[in-house]
Amino acid sequence: MKTGLMGTQDITALNNVNITLYQKEILGLVGASGSGKSTLARVLVLLYRPSTGKVVFEGRDVTNYRGMKLREYRSDVQMVFQDPYASLDPYHTISWHIRRPLRIHHYRGNIDERIDELLEMVKLDPPSYFRDKFPHQISGGQRQRVYLARALALEPKVLIADEPVSMLDVSLRIDILELLSRIREDLGISIIYITHDLNTVSMITDRIYVLHNGEIVEEGQTDDVLSNPRDDYTRSLIEAAPDPYKRI
Repeated sequence: MKTGLMGTQDITALNNVNITLYQKEILGLVGASGSGKSTLARVLVLLYRPSTGKVVFEGRDVTNYRGMKLREYRSDVQMVFQDPYASLDPYHTISWHIRRPLRIHHYRGNIDERIDELLEMVKLDPPSYFRDKFPHQISGGQRQRVYLARALALEPKVLIADEPVSMLDVSLRIDILELLSRIREDLGISIIYITHDLNTVSMITDRIYVLHNGEIVEEGQTDDVLSNPRDDYTRSLIEAAPDPYKRI
C-alpha cells in the first residue's frame, strides 16, 4: 500500500503483508510505533483502500465494497480505537452512543433492552447508572468499555482492537484484557489485538504477527515466538520490553 501527500514522494506503508484470522481466535499484531499496525487495521475495516492486494472476508473479496455492501461488512467487522477520550462525543450520553449504530442498521429488537444488555456485557453495572451519563462523568476505563459495548452492538464476527489499553492506567489494563478474553469465549468472536506491549500480547493472544517497517518479519504461536524468536527485530522488541515484576 502506498500513500502520498501534496505531491511528495509516495511511501510504502505496507508491503507484501498477508495475514489470516481464524474463527474464535485472538490474533496479535505487534510492532513499534510506525511499523504499520494501525494502517493495516484501517485497511481491514476499509477506512483505507490498498493500492494493491485485497481484503477477503469469509471467502469474499470485500476490497471495493461501497454503499450498502460496505455498511453490512462493517456490521460484521468492528473496530475499537486507542483513545477512549476521543472516541466518544462529549455532547451525548452513553445510551446515545450505543443506540446510534442500532438505529443506523435498523435493529428490530427492543433498543433499550439491548443497550442494558450490552452495558451488562462489558461490566458497567447497573446499566441504569450509566445510561444517562456523559463521557466526562466516567473514568477512562469505563469509557473504553462503553466504546466496546458500542462495537459489539451489532454482534460482529470480528473485533479489531487498536491499542485498546495503551492509554489506561496499569491497574485498568488487566480488566480490559480479561474482558476481551471473556467476550471471545462468550460470543465466539474473532479478535485482532494490536499492541506494542509484549507483556499484554502474551496474556491473551493465540498467535502473533510481528510487523517492522510495513512488513511481517515473524509469525507463529505466541508462546513460540516470544520464547524462541527467529528475527533480530523480534528479539530487540523482547529485550526492550519492561519486566512488570522487576523492582526499581
